Amino acid sequence: MVHVFFSLLLMLASPQDDPAATKGRQILNQAIQALGGPAYLSLRDFHWEGRGFSFDHWEEITGMSPIVEWDRLPDKYRQAQGKNRDYIVVVNGDRGWDSTYRGVAPMAAADVERARLSRRLSFDVLLRFRLNEAGVDIRSTGTDFVDGQPVDVVEFSDADSNVEKLGIAHETHLPIRREWVRKLPNREREQYIETLSKYHTAKNSTVQFPFYISRERNGIKTTEFFLEEIDVNHHFDDSMFERPAGKERVDVPSRKPRK
Repeated sequence: MVHVFFSLLLMLASPQDDPAATKGRQILNQAIQALGGPAYLSLRDFHWEGRGFSFDHWEEITGMSPIVEWDRLPDKYRQAQGKNRDYIVVVNGDRGWDSTYRGVAPMAAADVERARLSRRLSFDVLLRFRLNEAGVDIRSTGTDFVDGQPVDVVEFSDADSNVEKLGIAHETHLPIRREWVRKLPNREREQYIETLSKYHTAKNSTVQFPFYISRERNGIKTTEFFLEEIDVNHHFDDSMFERPAGKERVDVPSRKPRK
């Protein structure tokens, strides 16, 4: 396994005539090692429990819920919310569903696409699956500060013209921030920022996970997650990531009065 790990690192080597690319890949290699090295790279299934908070446009808390999530990298997850875990969201590649007491319905295409893009640009997917993808460009763009701590900044871009700014803590080499833009059909854009902190190893594992996650959209905080436990000693059944059981739900658009 160690041999395979270092072979992967060699594959990440950049052309010697591009110092920014070489430095960018070195920074990401250091992040992989800080996150757990071979154990991090080989991990596919994990499960976490915690609490989630949602915020309105004034960043006032609008809700809090216990959350349990089952993840299968790179593109599947199942999330259950509420004390009774009775609100369920499942995303499986380009498909998605949500389940409530009223039944099960497909997720809106825009919501699935938003979740897919965030997932494809996540540290978990970038560092494990995408560093050697055709059309990918990685380069160091200097240093910055995030919440008072110095970070090495790496720019990641792919063949679909997605560009993401990655912040890696200079001292610990752990990922602590990412910024990306989602293009909308009307040619407008949404800007997203995710901040990660409070790293700990998962239960019975050497892999590091952030136990605090904060997300912003267009400069406004939308969600916060406080994780309480992460377990990687699982291999989930494929059915976990299929349509939840239940009757079909038909959502009727609300009628708003004309102004």
